[in-house]
Amino acid sequence: MMAKGFLLLLLIAYTSAMKCSVDSEVRFILNNFNRGAVTRNVDCVVGSGPCDNLGNRLKAEAPNAVRQGRCGSSCTCDQIQVRLVVNKLKREYPGQWTRVVNRFS
Repeated sequence: MMAKGFLLLLLIAYTSAMKCSVDSEVRFILNNFNRGAVTRNVDCVVGSGPCDNLGNRLKAEAPNAVRQGRCGSSCTCDQIQVRLVVNKLKREYPGQWTRVVNRFS
């Protein structure tokens, strides 16, 4: 019984993810994660550096990204895309994520 419930949750999550396609800007961010780019964009987000168009988009999304809890199968496509970037940032640059959290907590 428990296995069936788990499989159902996996199916719902998979179906939700399949409805969304990663937009080109998010794909660019994910493919170009490096120390310099991350530092530049986090500086923009926390207000300690200049912003380009990408930095401004990230800055607009940052407060919600910090405050948003898990949305599970009810995530919007935008929330899924934000979570993709946030999870990669947390995993690869936890110190930079801490700067963002400190700014918007």
